[in-house]
Amino acid sequence: MNRFKRAIDHCYLGLEKESNQIWKGPFSFVQAADTQYGMIHQFQTISYNNTFEECRTRIEEYKRNALSKWTEEIRLTKTAIEQWNRMRPRPRFVVLCGDLVNDFPGEPLRRKQLDDFKRTFVENLDDSIPLVLLPGNHDILDVPTSESIENYRQEFGDDYFAFWVDGVMFIVINAQYYKDSSKVKQLALIHEQWIDEKLLEAKQNQYKHIIIFQHIPWFIHDVDEPEDEIFNIAIEERKRMLKKFNDNGVRAVFCGHYHRNSIAHYEDLELIITSAIGAQIPPLLEKNEEVSQSGYRIVKVDEDKLEHRYVNIE
Repeated sequence: MNRFKRAIDHCYLGLEKESNQIWKGPFSFVQAADTQYGMIHQFQTISYNNTFEECRTRIEEYKRNALSKWTEEIRLTKTAIEQWNRMRPRPRFVVLCGDLVNDFPGEPLRRKQLDDFKRTFVENLDDSIPLVLLPGNHDILDVPTSESIENYRQEFGDDYFAFWVDGVMFIVINAQYYKDSSKVKQLALIHEQWIDEKLLEAKQNQYKHIIIFQHIPWFIHDVDEPEDEIFNIAIEERKRMLKKFNDNGVRAVFCGHYHRNSIAHYEDLELIITSAIGAQIPPLLEKNEEVSQSGYRIVKVDEDKLEHRYVNIE
């Protein structure tokens, strides 16, 4: 079985509903994000004193010259995988919440980055641990197109799907549709209709937990914070979807994208933003953010609660 393409017909092969409806006791899983092969070396070309446009110009020049390296991301990923393999009991799955590599679709080094990303997991991750993947903006473009979505699906399977583990329902969504769906409006509509169907199913089946995975967070610190160009989603969309999730029993949404850690809340729902396996971004001191290190999150699932902790990659 192709471990990178198990999301088919909006389900995940091996974690189907039919064989995972009964609670069998506590278990754990690993949530990680932003392996983003190539970003660490790329960021060495810019300074956080540069303006946004200066950074963009330097990065574009850097990519045109195909200067990127990603040996450090490979090392960090291998070390993380070694730690996952040593966990006892082993995690029921590992989910990577987007930005698998740094080059966008169509950029010169993307294919090589993808090949190295896949090789790292094939050669190191124990076969007993399912690898769940979902798209970030670097996987399908900041403004997705039908072509970029189709290319992702050909490489990694569906861009949204559901799976189940022992009476817990996991819903994987494509948050890029909410950041900017201007070129894929019909795909975005179909995506949300599917979400509505899954939430209705979840409510009717009374699962122990309903957990969502996505790339871009709805917000970082405060549900009323203004939208920015990169890191969150417009307020109207954000509140509409968060209300929908909360009203239908979703209690945890796990995200990546921010390259820093943050925990926030909307009514009864916890929004957990996990920093990157790869490159880190300096914290916002005015928001009391802490310096993050490359790492991942271990989530323990009990019958009536979730517990999670961030683990640095040593």
